Amino acid sequence: MAEIKLIEGEELLIKKQVSHIKTLLVVPQPNPGNLFITNKRVVFTPTQGRSSSAFEYKLEEIASFSVGLMNTITLLTKDGEKHKLSGLFNKSIIEVLEKINITREK
Repeated sequence: MAEIKLIEGEELLIKKQVSHIKTLLVVPQPNPGNLFITNKRVVFTPTQGRSSSAFEYKLEEIASFSVGLMNTITLLTKDGEKHKLSGLFNKSIIEVLEKINITREK
């Protein structure tokens, strides 16, 4: 699994293989990759699919997250961007997001 370069004072809290679901026209397309959550940011790096599915946000840029069917996770940024993630064992990602005080929408 690819790694990210940690910045000074940054700790890796979790890394998981997930798919970032991006809609092309009206068809949802999974883009497999690696999700990294640190004490300072959330980073997705694709390993297949579209390189445009990559994203990186400081924690203070994340407004909230929601959990959908089959534990899909949607991150919502304060700028209104939405990033839908699907993968096995998303429960551990949900636990980390809650631990770092990202608001879970109902």
